[in-house]
Amino acid sequence: MDMTLNSAAIAPTQKQRPRVFVVDDALVVRNLVIECLEEIPGLEVAGFAGSEQTALDWLRNNPCDVLILDLELRQGTGLGLLKSLAALESSPRLLKIVFSNHADENSRRAAAQLGATYFFDKMMDADGLRLLLQEIGAGVTWPA
Repeated sequence: MDMTLNSAAIAPTQKQRPRVFVVDDALVVRNLVIECLEEIPGLEVAGFAGSEQTALDWLRNNPCDVLILDLELRQGTGLGLLKSLAALESSPRLLKIVFSNHADENSRRAAAQLGATYFFDKMMDADGLRLLLQEIGAGVTWPA
């Protein structure tokens, strides 16, 4: 089951297909998320990273509308990335979605405080993430 953390409406940066960036150090999981994104009409895969710093460097220099990130990374953390993004001027327009195995209440609360709008448990909520992404692609959750 997904958990909406912040209810503020967020719109894509331009009238275009929402661009999605994926941050996960587990290659298999990252590839599955990207494969899922490529199957959903209306979405564009903007890129991916496996570490906090690589993701932050990319996000500072490239436009994107949706960020899907894991909390545990080999180098850095998803919470560290969210904290860094909170300091960037452009980050409020970025829809932040956490997709993690660490779905305890403390992690959910910390992610929400750092700007995550949705939080999905990898083991329990993969279908919920896919449904949300389909809604975003169709303009239901996020009119383009």
